[in-house]
Amino acid sequence: MFTQTQTEERSLVSPADDDRAFIELYNAFFSRVYNYVHYRVNDFHDTDDLTNQIFLKLFTKRKCYQPEKAPFSVWIFRIARNTVTDYYRRRGRNTYVSLEETEELEDSGFSPEDAVESKDMRRHLHRALASLSQREREIIALKFWSGCTNRDIAKLTGISESNIGVILFRAMRRLRQILESRGVNIDN
Repeated sequence: MFTQTQTEERSLVSPADDDRAFIELYNAFFSRVYNYVHYRVNDFHDTDDLTNQIFLKLFTKRKCYQPEKAPFSVWIFRIARNTVTDYYRRRGRNTYVSLEETEELEDSGFSPEDAVESKDMRRHLHRALASLSQREREIIALKFWSGCTNRDIAKLTGISESNIGVILFRAMRRLRQILESRGVNIDN
């Protein structure tokens, strides 16, 4: 029996020759894939290029998807993860970069004081994230930037679902401790 989400995903990919279904799939997953890629590469131009590559791969290989092996979202993020890994292999650099250079969050609802405070908090958070292991950062990226479930993350990484929960709990606790040790008030 499929969940509603799985049924919706199957309907997006079942008619492999239906361009309309692919457009719906693109609309359903674009922001999650884009956020994940941007977190991993921290460059808007590269994020755009890689996200386009990912969806091109999805389009050309959509007939290869096997729903009995994994939910479609897991298949998409496996392609995204592999594409980002290939990007760093070609560039010959670490799979994570400092996130201090992320673009300012532009929101007309922020006062200048809020914008400065938000920028400071992001800077502290990114430094704290850099102190985590690559595995912890990857799992956090999949969970919070991509919106993947623990089950999907488990299928993507080959780690048990319960262990994903433990890793997330410990990583979040460690982030909190790091931020508090640096005098950052995170209870707001």
